[in-house]
Amino acid sequence: MIFKGLKENSIKKAIKASNLKPANYGGDAGAVRSLAIIINYDTLVDYKPLMDIAKAIRISNDNIFIAGYVDRIYKNVNYMIPVFSQNSFGINGKVKQEDIQAFLDRPYDIAINYYSTPNLFLKYVSTLCKSELKVGITEGSENVNNLVLKVNEKDYDQFSKELVKYLNILKRL
Repeated sequence: MIFKGLKENSIKKAIKASNLKPANYGGDAGAVRSLAIIINYDTLVDYKPLMDIAKAIRISNDNIFIAGYVDRIYKNVNYMIPVFSQNSFGINGKVKQEDIQAFLDRPYDIAINYYSTPNLFLKYVSTLCKSELKVGITEGSENVNNLVLKVNEKDYDQFSKELVKYLNILKRL
């Protein structure tokens, strides 16, 4: 229990420290070529509609990278995407899983934080993700995301329309 508290405090400090840095999005950075999507896999197992959102913003499937949070990672389950849990992080917040570290090391043009329930570990991975523009759907996540689209998590079409609309305004499409 003590280690869990230390881990959570370390992660909260890291999130707070990254929020003190100025946002790196300057706008008008050119066309979108790569996309990271961070989801809560426990609540959103079917991530295929998110691939349609990527088509709407003209990103090929080769340049879409998805990672998901699960409460517990089961060894005999094929998750199809890299997944992480609270056990994927050390006491100091260091990422212990190679596939998640590889996901976080890659730079992206846009990161979509597609989860509605606040979760410390989802927020941490969203914070660590190297992206020029971060888009989320969770109210209260303005300190992590540059753009928050307030839509229902199950309403992919509405999210897609809003995302395309704002990317056009930002001259990214």
